[in-house]
Amino acid sequence: AMYTHPSVRRLRGPAETVVTGLFQALTTRPAELPDRWRHQMETANGVWQARTVGDYVAGMTDRFAIREHHRLTGSNPMPPDSAF
Repeated sequence: AMYTHPSVRRLRGPAETVVTGLFQALTTRPAELPDRWRHQMETANGVWQARTVGDYVAGMTDRFAIREHHRLTGSNPMPPDSAF
């Protein structure tokens, strides 16, 4: 199965780090969100703020998410030999 292939499993941990880091950074620093998403977050409350950030992150391509994670956190958890 594709999801258990060693090349996919090797990237699972780093990918989770990227998604978690993005969520934390954008939740604590909503000014980093694009205007539309920031406005949506500012007009929401509680769980809907988290949902807004989660939806924004979920819509990112892999490459964009990795670049944004690096921009917001200063780190890149992806293996140097990965295609990203």
